[in-house]
Amino acid sequence: MVLLINISERFKLLIEQSKNEESNDIYRLDPLYFQKPFVLIGIDLLNFQRRIYIDITDEDWDEDQLKSFPKWRGVNIGQEYFSRIGPLKDKNFLVVSQNVEDSEEIFERVLQNLVDHILNEEELPLYTIVYEVLDRWHNFFKKKWDAQLTLEEEMGLFGELYYINRWLEFFSQEPPLIIENWKGPLKNRIDFVSKNIGIEIKTVAPKIRDEIKISNEKQLELNPVIETLFLYVLKIEVNDSVGKSLQWIIETINEQLIDRAPSLAVKFNDLLVESGVISEDYDKNNFFVHEELAYIATEEFPKLTSKNLPIGVTNVSYSIDLSHCKTFMVSIEDMFNLNK
Repeated sequence: MVLLINISERFKLLIEQSKNEESNDIYRLDPLYFQKPFVLIGIDLLNFQRRIYIDITDEDWDEDQLKSFPKWRGVNIGQEYFSRIGPLKDKNFLVVSQNVEDSEEIFERVLQNLVDHILNEEELPLYTIVYEVLDRWHNFFKKKWDAQLTLEEEMGLFGELYYINRWLEFFSQEPPLIIENWKGPLKNRIDFVSKNIGIEIKTVAPKIRDEIKISNEKQLELNPVIETLFLYVLKIEVNDSVGKSLQWIIETINEQLIDRAPSLAVKFNDLLVESGVISEDYDKNNFFVHEELAYIATEEFPKLTSKNLPIGVTNVSYSIDLSHCKTFMVSIEDMFNLNK
């Protein structure tokens, strides 16, 4: 396992070097990783097209495999043979390159994700790693990928990340397995699941009545998969000057994960992509947490479930007035200790 390499910074440095040096070269290359598989980045000095080179010399891939990699508008995938490239001789590289008219930031994000997985998933075959990363991005680009999160979506994601950050602080000496338990981006009904315990995050704006929205009758159901369910409620105010932005909390979590478990930092960024966050444009709204509360949603907790709805009634969304749920309140510490 290796630490993560900042692809954007390496491209930036490569471009600056090319501008400051006179050369007749068409391309400039920079080695990222000099253990197998060798990985290099490169730029076309005419149009600053970004490229990544992944050594596949020892890989037994047939033509069909090479042609099967998922592709989308904005990316080219091919292979090139080099009789000599730096100190390396007779090398065959998989080359992933950018269409120059498309966003550099997004392409660098794709390459960052690809390199992170290659360098931190040694137990998987290289072909599987590359295919799965490209397939994940291919599926992402089939969606409306350039849309920003709404304010409500941004606040909801901030709430989930706030819980992750609190968990990392609470268990500063433990492996950060909270990332493995994060199910919200995968559209599971419960945001965090560990063993048979679930944590559902709810963010509400401070107001006279304390209400949380429940999306359907199955959300708070207990079953053999989730035997114990907690509601973690954050009262959040959107503020221009006080509080923390979504981008701030993403970077804060990332820094901790890189230090404690780089492979989970890779998974964290995968989950951010699933959540629709692929840019750094989430530093405009600040969220100030006024209060955090925890409730245990037992069978007696006021809720609608499949069991107590009339036959034929489904897909019910509703609100719960928390002022009637005080007997179900638990301490934040107890909730975290049960989710270690």
